[in-house]
Amino acid sequence: MTPGVMAAEYAVPGVLAAGDPLTIDEVRRRTGLTGRAVRAAVARLERRGLIGGVARPGQRQITPRGRMAWVTKGPRRSW
Repeated sequence: MTPGVMAAEYAVPGVLAAGDPLTIDEVRRRTGLTGRAVRAAVARLERRGLIGGVARPGQRQITPRGRMAWVTKGPRRSW
C-alpha cells in the first residue's frame, strides 16, 4: 500500500466523522487529497462497511461501524 493511499484512508473517515454527509468533491477539498485518492479510499472503506451512501445521491457518511473504528483507532492505525 502506498503512503498516499494510507493517508487517504485516514483522512476520509476523519472529515466524515466531523459531521454531515459530504460529496467526494467536498471530502477532496477538506482533505487536500486528489480526487483519485479520495475515490479509491471511499471505495475501499465502503467495501469494509466503514462509510456508506446516504439518501442524497453522491454523498457519503461514516457508518456506526466506521465511527466505532474511528473512535477506537483514530488516525493512528490503518483501518
